[in-house]
Amino acid sequence: METTAVLKRRAEQGDTRAQFRLGYRLAFGKNRPRPTDWPAVVAYWRPAAEAGHARAQFYLAVCHEHGNGVPQDMAEALRWWEKAAGNGHAVAAYNLAFSYRTGDGVPQNDGMMLHWLEKAGKGADPDAQRDLGVCYHEGRGVTVDDVRAVFWYKKAAGGDTKAMYNLGLCHEAGDGVASSHRWARFWFGKAAARGHRKARVRLRQIASADGE
Repeated sequence: METTAVLKRRAEQGDTRAQFRLGYRLAFGKNRPRPTDWPAVVAYWRPAAEAGHARAQFYLAVCHEHGNGVPQDMAEALRWWEKAAGNGHAVAAYNLAFSYRTGDGVPQNDGMMLHWLEKAGKGADPDAQRDLGVCYHEGRGVTVDDVRAVFWYKKAAGGDTKAMYNLGLCHEAGDGVASSHRWARFWFGKAAARGHRKARVRLRQIASADGE
């Protein structure tokens, strides 16, 4: 692990990775100052963000969202999230999608929500992948397409409990896949094992319907 002194030397030379890491240590490190010195954090993240460092752009946006070390300014948060998303930061793209879905800082726009969800989903963000599945399942911003819904639910289901549950519903109802109690129970079982209460209820209902 590089020492803080080494990182400071590199940061002074314009090393964006060092600038980001110093800011991160000040914000979240075990030995960070308490209370957090947010202006000092921003002083490291801003030059890295301006030079195109995606994670610095993302965290600078969060600072603007919450007013940490800078005036609270949702428009600036959105601007930096868009820059980060353009540099491949999936969570930044998801945050933009959420803003367009809720109208937080921008006019509510399902088309733009879907645009950023697609970028985040392709960047392997499980929340975005699950939400894309919901959009295609419910026809939000797109024509209903249960096959695409199942595609995105499966992408998210590696770790997202809600996606597992939704896959169970699809297999139970035959939405986008052949109706199958076996596969419905499989996905409900995975969700239930993670504490999803509705999945447990569905498991009992299927067992009752199957005469068990």
